[in-house]
Amino acid sequence: MPQPLPGATTSRSRLSQFALLLHMRKTGMLVMAVLRDARVHPFRKLAFVGSLGVLLAAVLVPEIFTDVATFLVPVLGLFGVPLEIGGEIGVDWLIFGVAAFNLLRLFPADIVGEHYDRLFRSKRR
Repeated sequence: MPQPLPGATTSRSRLSQFALLLHMRKTGMLVMAVLRDARVHPFRKLAFVGSLGVLLAAVLVPEIFTDVATFLVPVLGLFGVPLEIGGEIGVDWLIFGVAAFNLLRLFPADIVGEHYDRLFRSKRR
């Protein structure tokens, strides 16, 4: 059984997507803390970083993914099915944010909860 961090509660916190969005600096610190945690398997870390990289590439260069999808699935190209999710840039970044939040589920919930409690629920001194 993994050992809790010093000063962390052993209860599993429920992550607040709203708090993660409002506190981008703390959210980055949370992700970095989980990625540095030795209790998290390296495959999970690689899956998280790789998935975020693919999502970020899809947001920044959507034409590449549209061309690849059209090439791999020619039936969609023949029927003229649009492969873009949305025309608005905001929609793409919203989908990226929701996906990134859900990718945190790749990590053990108790470890993420410990780091979340330490960063988001710590008492001000």
